Amino acid sequence: MIAELSRSEAATGAETVGDLLERFLSYAQSKGRSPTTLREYKRIAEKVLGPEVGRINLSRLTTHDLDQLYAQLTAKGLKATTIRRVHALIGAALHQAVRWELVNRNVSLQANPPALHAPEIIAPDPDEVRRIMQAAEAIDPTLGALLVLAALTAARRGELCALRWSDIDWEGASLRIARSVHEVAGGGWSEKPVKTHQVRQISLDEFGLEILRRHRAEVARLADELGVSPAPDAFLFSRSPTGLEPVRPDVLTRFTQRVASSAGVETHLRALRHFSATQALVAGFDAATVGARLGHVDPSITIRIYSDVIDRRDRELAASLGRWLEHSHHLHS
Repeated sequence: MIAELSRSEAATGAETVGDLLERFLSYAQSKGRSPTTLREYKRIAEKVLGPEVGRINLSRLTTHDLDQLYAQLTAKGLKATTIRRVHALIGAALHQAVRWELVNRNVSLQANPPALHAPEIIAPDPDEVRRIMQAAEAIDPTLGALLVLAALTAARRGELCALRWSDIDWEGASLRIARSVHEVAGGGWSEKPVKTHQVRQISLDEFGLEILRRHRAEVARLADELGVSPAPDAFLFSRSPTGLEPVRPDVLTRFTQRVASSAGVETHLRALRHFSATQALVAGFDAATVGARLGHVDPSITIRIYSDVIDRRDRELAASLGRWLEHSHHLHS
């Protein structure tokens, strides 16, 4: 024990959980974590972990302290997903503390944050999506075209906003998803790699290509009318006639809510991604194909998220096999 303590920076017993969090946030930034992730880390550290356990001596932090924290947060009405994000941050910080030899073990490994229950996936049906598309086209053709692409590709909102004309392969009828736009403090924007850091190619049908051709013609018409030239690598969807500024993700989210309400449909932007995925699974496409289109690194993620849809398909398969075998049995009776 004396030898272990002599090797550990925790031997002084001076560092607190708050000190560790501050140090871990700097470390996460140096490792290139995305601005969105860093903002969430900082929010959790300042609003939750700091006030509740920040003053506890790091060497005295126990699993019981963390379990008590999770119980308090649950009593305050926080959702299990939120509490598990708190657990993930303190767990990552303690893991790094072990590597830095500030503590001898990661006490979060034995803690018990509330269990997660998969939320029910509610996606609009094809008729509702058509109504939303019609309302969007009437209000703002540019954002209307963007929403059509969202329903066709199942791309994430930041990925859609980051698309450039150079990402379209007109001959190969496909779209390259390589970047994502995110908001930054002060009202600006920036780009980052896609969520899984894996560039993917999404196939487009003739309808999708025609939507993009019409949009390109309208962009060219507006630029010519204003006497400007679009940037060489302009954003596909932009408020600027030169295409230098992307449509912001929050703008797209609010627009979707507006047009959905106008169309009499209770839904949101992410539901268009769910629409694309559920329609594909119901049509019989396998989880690997659907997951690759969604940008999931593993088909098991697709299976877990859309388990209800897959279970429903399984019941339909059972009924179909039963009818087929029953029919065959009657033929031989």
